[in-house]
Amino acid sequence: MAVLEDIRKKGGIIVSVVIGISLLAFILGDFVPRGSSNYDIVKINGKTISYQAYEQKVEERTQYYQQRMGGNLDDRMQDMIREEAWQAMLNEEITVQEYKKIGLTVSPEELFDLVQGPNPSPTIRGITAFANPQTGEFDRSILVNFLRNKDSDPVASAEWNMLERELLKERYTQKYFGLISKGFFTPKFIVENENTEINKKVDFDYIMRPYSSIADSTVSLTRSDLKKYYEANRQQWEQNTSRDIEYVVFNIVPSEEDRAAADKWMEKIKPDFEKAEDAAMFVKSNSHVPFDAKFYTKDELPVQVTELFDGTEGDMAGPYQESDVLKLVRLVKIENRPDSVKARQIVLVPRQQSQQDVARLSALADSIKNAIESGGDFTSLALKYSADPAVANNRGDLGWIQESTTAAGSIFAQLFDLKKNEALKVEMPQGGIFIGQVTERGRETKKVQIATLQHRISASSRTEQGLYSQASKFAMENRTEESFNAAITAQNLNKRVAGHLGENDRQIAGLSSARPVVRWAYEAQKGDVSDVFNLPNAFVIACLKEIRKKGHASLEQVQSEVSLAVRKEKKAKQIAASLSETVQKAASFGDLALQLELPVESATGITFSSFSVPGAGIEPKLIAAAISLDEGKISPPIEGSNGVFLLTVKQITALADSASLEEAKMRLSATSVNRSMSESLQAINKAAEIKDMRSKFY
Repeated sequence: MAVLEDIRKKGGIIVSVVIGISLLAFILGDFVPRGSSNYDIVKINGKTISYQAYEQKVEERTQYYQQRMGGNLDDRMQDMIREEAWQAMLNEEITVQEYKKIGLTVSPEELFDLVQGPNPSPTIRGITAFANPQTGEFDRSILVNFLRNKDSDPVASAEWNMLERELLKERYTQKYFGLISKGFFTPKFIVENENTEINKKVDFDYIMRPYSSIADSTVSLTRSDLKKYYEANRQQWEQNTSRDIEYVVFNIVPSEEDRAAADKWMEKIKPDFEKAEDAAMFVKSNSHVPFDAKFYTKDELPVQVTELFDGTEGDMAGPYQESDVLKLVRLVKIENRPDSVKARQIVLVPRQQSQQDVARLSALADSIKNAIESGGDFTSLALKYSADPAVANNRGDLGWIQESTTAAGSIFAQLFDLKKNEALKVEMPQGGIFIGQVTERGRETKKVQIATLQHRISASSRTEQGLYSQASKFAMENRTEESFNAAITAQNLNKRVAGHLGENDRQIAGLSSARPVVRWAYEAQKGDVSDVFNLPNAFVIACLKEIRKKGHASLEQVQSEVSLAVRKEKKAKQIAASLSETVQKAASFGDLALQLELPVESATGITFSSFSVPGAGIEPKLIAAAISLDEGKISPPIEGSNGVFLLTVKQITALADSASLEEAKMRLSATSVNRSMSESLQAINKAAEIKDMRSKFY
């Protein structure tokens, strides 16, 4: 079982055929004509992929994460799963197909070698279920044992097939990487130049006149200036399709009337809770949060109920409020319990999930439990019957288990109720039977068990309807961008902004389940105001502020950015001209600083790879100029990010040697190959013709 669980975590997604997806395909088949593309979700290089095929990948991953994380997944997790499935589908249809086009293959012998060869894949070696429990090292025998038995379990077999596909993809990437790396050669002069730049250190003094020294109002900008800069730097504003919206939120929050109703409910139920014979069952029936069977020390109790620790069973505390939850607490039990227990286990697994086999296993478990409690040899029984692969090394020993870190209601939590040498038998939810025995009990301390009745203070339907009426009135009365903004100001509402929303985005910061808002933004016209969106815990009205199409942003869309850059450029030229004139008259760098009335700053140990300059911040042009300047000379004006600089180098230190030259060669080669690998994969994806149609469905 441990092996299966670990593969679920590290070996890839569950690749079972989902009945729900098949049923959906069957139903849709009755409505969609043969050959119809109404249910295509993407077209990649002319090949269409259906919604059903994509949704099956989503469902596979959903099943995987549900088993890994337990329970239902929230909207954000579901969005992550959809994106993960989407990227996997694109990779299969674009990258892997490109590998095959250039003749890359992976033979069955290679795949076998990746799994069971002398040096298995890191993916295989990284699965902890294939590791020796004592050493933590990969254990080939555990892997081989799993492979021999996987075909008897359809889920395990399907998961292993998925893992093999992951290994294939990994091997294809390695081969492609190898082809690229063989095509690179780093010339000696580049290595020497790199080595000099990395190992050369300079100490220098500098002065700076900031751009803020010239008022913005004194720099005139013409339409011609902006257009010229925009055309010269147009590539900076390449963009994808997106939308900008402004919106207001009417949060659905409890009213004072709702809070009073919650207080009244709690006061009404308090006597019944106090008199209930079974406090745990009462909580299960009436609380918004399940009963917690855990025992607590005084320090572990909530501060509002610590007085119960010194009380008697049945004592009450509260009600008190935490956030929007009212809590009423009753003391259930007082016991002296160990902080930890030392235990050991035997795990029985049926050969088949038949009723007969399960009954046989249960009878065997009873016999083993009785034998253990009668003084039977636990080690012999564990070695003979336990399905735990680690039993050969640990004889079933679990070591010391801490109660404070054990989940309430779990199998291990039940061990704390046992006396020394007592055993228990528990049927496990995933199948099989757990037999545990406590061999030592740690130091016992006083602990208490409490039952907490929790009642959420939530907005009533009346409150919600009132808020909806307010939102509806706002939406009906303000149907234009101008009136939308005017009403926000008049009513003192908080306007929020969401920019660059992609067509398939599902989230907007501060809003839950915001997909309907995004879909509306792609159907509306600029300046439109939406109807009321009923989202979880909020009513939202949006206004479409901007529409961006794929390509380059227009000058109007980026005018503020262009204006800022042009104004900075004009200030830089003005300051540089003034500094150049003063440099010609100065006798020294110190004299120059005095004439300009600017403080001299110092920087030491600066290399070409330095990230910033002390006192100046991130100024790459200043660093580059310092590295290239001769000692003792004054630089020409340097137009930096925050101002215009002048500098003089005081000392140059060169540390290059033959050893560092070899390191530079290896570093350059690795950097070139890695960059080219990344760029080639990006180029493959960019060259593909992808028509994304997900927005039709989600």
